[in-house]
Amino acid sequence: MQESSDNPSWLLEQAVRSFHKEHYKRGRWLCWMELRRNPNGYFTSCSYAVSLYLSGRHNDRKAASLCDRAIESNPAHSLAHAGLGGTHYSNALRIHREYSIFPGGSWVVFADEKPPEDSENKNKISVMGYADSQVGNRKIAVRELEEAAGLASDRDDRVQLLDMAAEAHCIINNEDGIGAYKKILHIAPDYVPTHFHLADCYAAIYCLHKQSPPTSYCGEHSSGNDKLAVKEYKFIRENAPELASDSESVLANFDIDICK
Repeated sequence: MQESSDNPSWLLEQAVRSFHKEHYKRGRWLCWMELRRNPNGYFTSCSYAVSLYLSGRHNDRKAASLCDRAIESNPAHSLAHAGLGGTHYSNALRIHREYSIFPGGSWVVFADEKPPEDSENKNKISVMGYADSQVGNRKIAVRELEEAAGLASDRDDRVQLLDMAAEAHCIINNEDGIGAYKKILHIAPDYVPTHFHLADCYAAIYCLHKQSPPTSYCGEHSSGNDKLAVKEYKFIRENAPELASDSESVLANFDIDICK
């Protein structure tokens, strides 16, 4: 997102330029200087949080704390929500990739993540699970990214934020992921990445049900997912042929015949 203060200070202007040039250390120093001058400024807190995030994973907890503080001061602006959600999102994806190769591994590391409502209660004492210790809470990522999307004025920003939220949804549950991706299509019906991911979600659910047929109602998408996956593949083939072979490979991995 490119939102910033209408009248940024010289320090913040230079910090943003440093970020664009990937001079993160200098950008962080400039943000720190501005934070000393303006400790309660919304954009100052957001900019310093960005500088910490860009400086390495070991700074993510402090970056998230700054975003929390900025949200408290101005909950109606999208930037801090996007920063907090984006930090949790990127770490949740990393954790999922690192542990999903082990049987049940991904589920275990997320099993004790803190509910988003608990994160608002600063006085509540609870044991911190692995995902929260890594600033990779999937549910906080979803909540904050969707909140940021609702507050964003630019359509492309909204789509990007909802796309990230949908990906985090999919780590939790592909059914929820499908619903999240459909929200994007209400805004941008021809957004190809969403159709690509929908084909993947439908294919994954089809494969799961094929291996363990449901004995009761399992949601809106519990049947016919192979046909829905093929439908999304055909959209990709017609609208983004350069991605058709990738989508075809995804469906083939789930034993779905694209000729259906």
